[in-house]
Amino acid sequence: MTDLKDQEGIPLSNMPGGSTDLTLEFCHARSRVQHLDQEERMIFYFDYRKDSTSESSGECIDWRSLRRLKVQNKWGVLRHPYILNYINERLIDCAIFYTMHIIAFFLFLLLLSWHIFSRTIFKDWLVTIFVAVFSIFMLTKGSVKARISRSVSFWFVVAYVFNLLTYAATLAYVWLPTIFSFDDYHQQVKNIVLWFLPIIAIISAWMNFLYILRKSPYGIYIFMMVRILRSFGHIATIWIPTLIAFSFAFHLIMRDSGIEPWIKVDNDPNSTFVEKLFVILQAVTKTSTMMIGEVDANDILGTKQWIPSILVLAFEIITVILLMNLMVSLAVGDVSDLRNSAQDKLLRIKVNYIIEALQLSENIDISLCRLHEKQTNNILVVDSTGHYYTTHGTLPDFSATASRPKSPYADILDEYSNRSYQLTFVDPGMRVRVAPLIGRNRGVLFKNISARLIETAESGIAELTGPNTSQAPYEEPSYCLQFKQWIIGFDMKAFLDL
Repeated sequence: MTDLKDQEGIPLSNMPGGSTDLTLEFCHARSRVQHLDQEERMIFYFDYRKDSTSESSGECIDWRSLRRLKVQNKWGVLRHPYILNYINERLIDCAIFYTMHIIAFFLFLLLLSWHIFSRTIFKDWLVTIFVAVFSIFMLTKGSVKARISRSVSFWFVVAYVFNLLTYAATLAYVWLPTIFSFDDYHQQVKNIVLWFLPIIAIISAWMNFLYILRKSPYGIYIFMMVRILRSFGHIATIWIPTLIAFSFAFHLIMRDSGIEPWIKVDNDPNSTFVEKLFVILQAVTKTSTMMIGEVDANDILGTKQWIPSILVLAFEIITVILLMNLMVSLAVGDVSDLRNSAQDKLLRIKVNYIIEALQLSENIDISLCRLHEKQTNNILVVDSTGHYYTTHGTLPDFSATASRPKSPYADILDEYSNRSYQLTFVDPGMRVRVAPLIGRNRGVLFKNISARLIETAESGIAELTGPNTSQAPYEEPSYCLQFKQWIIGFDMKAFLDL
């Protein structure tokens, strides 16, 4: 069996699985770490060459290997510093384009809002140009995706169709008034269409803008919105029947008062079904606003009757106090859970983004956009605060690794490795002595606790030893690089568990 250290000199194309077979063992073999305790820094060295004996052999990671890891759900491998650094470097290379993407959609959102308030032929053509550019990029992305991928995900199709429909609705909103002005037929229908289309256009532009922001530092807040919306969908089985029940109850006791929106449905014998349905909708809407705390029950209490007053009291207890506080508590719990898993969600989104970016770069012959040919910095320096920078330099001798004495329990730990990550302390518990630098010593008792031990990202990487192994002196990143790391880069402190 070939030792992992011996595999460093083997071309990756000759290894099992070809250029897409990235495993933890291979990542460990191509990585080294150096701990500088006095400087509170860690330096990672990565060998991305396909052939360790040749500098011009190309790199061993591409979009195919990343996609295979994603399809096989090997997120533990994708979280390895060796691959994280590669993805982060490609993300930083895309930072300017991503920033332009955000600015373009934000300007488009402002332009639509401006166009709704005052329309001119100049704004019509400006909106059309924006939609045309967005459509060209979307069609290019779709054609490359269809040509490369054997299968397209369901959600990609949904998002693609949604964007096509919203762009079509936006163009219709801009140019239909000009087309409708040629005749006066069906004027009422035309007014309804022209009233409804801008609503679709502005809401879809807002949704697209939030979708793009998911990869930004504010993406976690968008995840929170989606998570809370899903929780509301679960509790809607209680909320909707409660809303309907109290809406009809209030409408029943107030229908003869003549106060809006509690108007009797059959007051006008000539009213259509749609008009009657609208009266019911108004009653439901009024009750929903009362459910969020804006009770405003003066009209109901003004009847000075027992039943309406008791009904309002029951409504406040059931909806305002119980139901709304239940929804708030669920939202708080969802936000707390999401904070613990936010980095995993961001990793999935950014991996998909880099795969698509590398696919476009490889299939579109543009000299300014050769993302897949860029050289990856092979030295990563991370300090204890999470600040990091990368550089490209000569790698040290990977054979100079620290030799650690073998534990007498190593064989037992290897046999029960899957069971050694959960520790439980019951009676009598565990006592810990805390010795601060200032003040008296304190004793702490941990009782009835369960601790889950999670392996750190660099634990399987061999550590370099010996003098002069540090070849990456600290350099203050430029403001441009700091912006790129902030807008789309990884939070290395969270991923490396610093």
